[in-house]
Amino acid sequence: MRNALASWKAPQHRDGLALVLSSAVTSGIGLLYWVVAARLFDPETVGVNSTMTSTLTLLGSAAQLNLGNALLRFVPTVGNSARSLVVKCYAVSIAAACLTGAVFALGSELWAPELLDTVGRGPLFAFFVLATPVWSIWVMQDYALTAIKRATLVPVKNLVFAVMKIVLLPVGAVLAMFTAISVSWAVSTAVLVVVVSVWLWRALPAHGAATADNAEAFQARTIVGFVSADWAGTLFSLSVNFGLPLLVLARLGADAAATFGVAWAIAFALYLVSNGMGQSLLAHVSADPEGLEAAYRGMVRKALTLIVPSVIIIVPGAGLILSIFGEHYAETGTMLLTLSALSAIPNVVSLATVNAARVRQRRIIQFGVPAMIAVFVIPLSWILMPIMGLTGVGVALLVGQSAVAAVILITRWLRPRRSSGGPSGPAPVLDPAMADVATSPIPIVTGGLPAYGMPPSPGVGEPPAPDARGDVSSSISAATQPIIRPPRSRRE
Repeated sequence: MRNALASWKAPQHRDGLALVLSSAVTSGIGLLYWVVAARLFDPETVGVNSTMTSTLTLLGSAAQLNLGNALLRFVPTVGNSARSLVVKCYAVSIAAACLTGAVFALGSELWAPELLDTVGRGPLFAFFVLATPVWSIWVMQDYALTAIKRATLVPVKNLVFAVMKIVLLPVGAVLAMFTAISVSWAVSTAVLVVVVSVWLWRALPAHGAATADNAEAFQARTIVGFVSADWAGTLFSLSVNFGLPLLVLARLGADAAATFGVAWAIAFALYLVSNGMGQSLLAHVSADPEGLEAAYRGMVRKALTLIVPSVIIIVPGAGLILSIFGEHYAETGTMLLTLSALSAIPNVVSLATVNAARVRQRRIIQFGVPAMIAVFVIPLSWILMPIMGLTGVGVALLVGQSAVAAVILITRWLRPRRSSGGPSGPAPVLDPAMADVATSPIPIVTGGLPAYGMPPSPGVGEPPAPDARGDVSSSISAATQPIIRPPRSRRE
């Protein structure tokens, strides 16, 4: 037991646990925030403000263009250029967020007419143009803190944010502000964004100096290529994580959508465990990719250590858990919650593989794994819902996640045997021929800009045999194999 607890003190696992804790804090105190809001304001006010804050988080998260993952990948490796990189990512995200917020507000007559009528065009425009870039930076700051190995500050930041929002609610109620809930959200975010930005401005040079000896030069085109593939894959992930509720509403109606929303919120908390552990893997291994295989296995093991006991509790207790929300939820969502919780187990393998691919900049895997999951889950859900109801969505989630995880595990198992020509052999060095396939451009995302890949390191591997193949399965395995690099020259 003592050794098991001590293993969590390793920096990668410690930071991963901090990010998991941050998600728990955000969810738990976030629920309290809405309970207080419901006590202080009438249902119409709560409903409108809830829509505004939900839209704000969606727009702000989308507008950061996955530059957060770029920070995780490149800040640990660029030495004294770290602060410059963060500032440039901030600037791009702020510009994209301002544009996104303005487009939403100006077009609200088309896609949010009730919101426009209730809030008014001027206040709505001001809120989204000002608050969207603030929230976008807020999201990126979690990645920046993790990238400089200070993920333990993320739950502290989110705890202060959650408490500050609650404190500001009574102030808005006293002032009889209709948008008090949204304003409390935006003001709390802005205050902490300023505080954390000042802290990062001072901390980044120290991080850069500490990592300068092993720093690597980076080019804008490298980051553009990385982000384009990552963003494309994220679109598929979002289509599953946030698109399924819309699919259920269209296919089964509002009552079923309500049940799905509650059950999926519980199951998705397990998915966030893998997400946090994966972010920590990316931040800690990017500067030392030779340790990728050990980090990959460690991430899978630690994520399963947290998820499997939770699943063991949720599966037999699904009906009892849902009965807290009402008898209707327990009657219609027990099997859905059971299957959705089980699907979080194979998802560990998928997210570990995607984050390993981010370390190695294997863009076809960054894009391909989320795409495969979505191709399984969404059509299968649509087909099964008329036959099995909400249980069909749970079946689709479990089948889709399990199928993709099985492909990954099989290719990882076969790759060393195929490369060595026998049942055993050492883990292979990445075949340089794989670089063209694994870093191929994705035109639909880059809009004509090639997704450039990093050239293979000089002196690594030998020219491929004439029948060497660069297929997707080989890329999956290569994405999680250890990298062997020549020694870097020490910078003066």
